[in-house]
Amino acid sequence: MNQKPIAAIFDVDGTLLSGASMEVRFLQYLWRYGELRASDITRLAGGIFQAAAQGRSVIRANKAYLQNKPFDHFRRLAQDCFDQHIRHHLLPKAIERVRWHQQQEHCVVLVSGTLDLLLEPLAQHLNACSRIGTKIETDGNALLGKIAGEHPYAKAKVSTLLALNQCRNFDLAKSFAYGNHFTDRYLLGVVGHPVATNPDYRLRGFAAKQGWMIEEFGN
Repeated sequence: MNQKPIAAIFDVDGTLLSGASMEVRFLQYLWRYGELRASDITRLAGGIFQAAAQGRSVIRANKAYLQNKPFDHFRRLAQDCFDQHIRHHLLPKAIERVRWHQQQEHCVVLVSGTLDLLLEPLAQHLNACSRIGTKIETDGNALLGKIAGEHPYAKAKVSTLLALNQCRNFDLAKSFAYGNHFTDRYLLGVVGHPVATNPDYRLRGFAAKQGWMIEEFGN
């Protein structure tokens, strides 16, 4: 009887990546190279009250700055942004842990609320088995600036992982998960080996009460 595969599930921002989030770096990149207009920023800022009501950051909740942008072009920009401004901020100790899991033949899965456009080059760089990111609705080759499907944040990281697991059939009881934010406690709670990584103070306290492993991969 074949054994179920073991997953090593990684959050990205703050867990694998130090400093500003992938999407903040992408916004800065787009503005610097003239790929965003003032109207795009206005649409982004226009979601501030809705975002606040949902308890989310403006960037996390609002993708209107991508409205009417060509998908193929922005996919290439995402790759270039990763190569120039993101890859060098990956935490060496975190990447060592990714490689260790791969040596154990564990399936590396990236689960992040960041844009799937940005998660794609990272997943390729790490040779990850699967990725779960925020997808944007499209009309032909045009991005519509609206989130397609579930936004993998907080509890939705769990539901999107379980949806993936319907076809991947991981042994979650033997699997590992890494996250840094208090909202990642839901994701960490569904595996047998949760690791609070570079945790914020609330996750650190929660993890200590749960008896979870706590690790620092540096900043």
